[in-house]
Amino acid sequence: MGLIPVVVYAAVAGVAGYTNPISQPGELGYTSAPRNHLHVVFQNDSISGEDRNFSHGTRIDFTREISEKHAWAITLTQNMYTPEDHSYGSIPGQHPYCGYLAFGGGYLYRGEKFGCGTELQVGTTGKASLAGKTQNAVHDLLHMDKWLGWHDQVRSEVTVQLASRQEWLLKAQTLRHEWESEARAYVRESAGTFNISGGVGMIYRIGRNLPPSMTTNDIETGNFSVSLLTKPGYDRSKISYFLLAGVYGEYVARDMTIDGGVFHHFDRTCGRTPWQVQGQLGAGVAYKGIDYYAGLLLHSRTYRTQDKNSLMGVFSLTWNW
Repeated sequence: MGLIPVVVYAAVAGVAGYTNPISQPGELGYTSAPRNHLHVVFQNDSISGEDRNFSHGTRIDFTREISEKHAWAITLTQNMYTPEDHSYGSIPGQHPYCGYLAFGGGYLYRGEKFGCGTELQVGTTGKASLAGKTQNAVHDLLHMDKWLGWHDQVRSEVTVQLASRQEWLLKAQTLRHEWESEARAYVRESAGTFNISGGVGMIYRIGRNLPPSMTTNDIETGNFSVSLLTKPGYDRSKISYFLLAGVYGEYVARDMTIDGGVFHHFDRTCGRTPWQVQGQLGAGVAYKGIDYYAGLLLHSRTYRTQDKNSLMGVFSLTWNW
C-alpha cells in the first residue's frame, strides 16, 4: 500500500509531461514571465504503510499575477481524518472521523526580500464535505480496506477560516557550476472556526537554476503555488532542479477535527496537543513550464494519546503559462 501514491504520482507526472500544452520557446504564445499558475497537491500518509489520523488532503489553487508584485488566487481544499481501527464509530483515544471541504480566495504581495499571502476560506465539515464518499470511492478503485465509521464523524457545520503567511529571504548564494542556495524564514497565522494556530518556520533549498516556486508544498490555508518571493534573474527556458529541507513549529489553540464544532456538541475521543512540530524533505524539478515536486512531511503528535508521529508523502504538479 505504501507504494501506491508513488506509482500514481509517477503516472500522472508522466502523462502531464507527455501531453504538456504549455507553449515552449519559439512557439506561439510562449512567455518568459508566466502570469497564470494552476497547482494540484496531494498529501497522504499511506506512503508509510498507514492510513490514520490525517489520512489524505487535496488542494487545488489557481493564481493569477495582476502585476509584478500583486496576485490573486482561488482555492479548493478537501481533507480526511480517520482513526487507526476500521471501526463502525469513533474510538476513545483515537482520532475521530472528520471531513473538511472549503473554497477560498486569496491575495499575494510578492517582493525580492519579503512577501505576504492571505486567504479567506468558507467551508463545511461532516457529510457535506464528501470526505467519506471520496475515500470510499478511491479505496474501491484501488481495492483497499474501507473505514466503516463515517456515519459517526464531526457533524456538518459551516466554517470560516482566515490565514496569512509572511516570508523573508535570509540569504541567497551563487555557487559553482550555476548551482545556487537560499534560506528563507516565514511566519504563519490562522484563525477561524476550523483552526486557531500560529507558528514560525525555515526553508533551505540548494539546486541548479532555483525556480521561484515549490517553496510551500503542503495543503495549509494561505499556501499558494507561486512563491511569495520573486526572482528577477530566473531563466525559465532552462531546466531547474533542487533539494529542499524545512522545519516548522506552531502552537495550536483549536483544532475542529479533534475538538469538535462550534455550534454542535461532540463527544471528544482524544485531547489536542497544543505544541506541534513539522519537518520536511523533498525534491523539485521545473521543466518546460511544469513544476514537479515530491517529498516527505514528518508531523509530531496532534493529540495526546497518539502513539507516534505521522509520516506523509507530498506530491504536486503546477502548470505555469
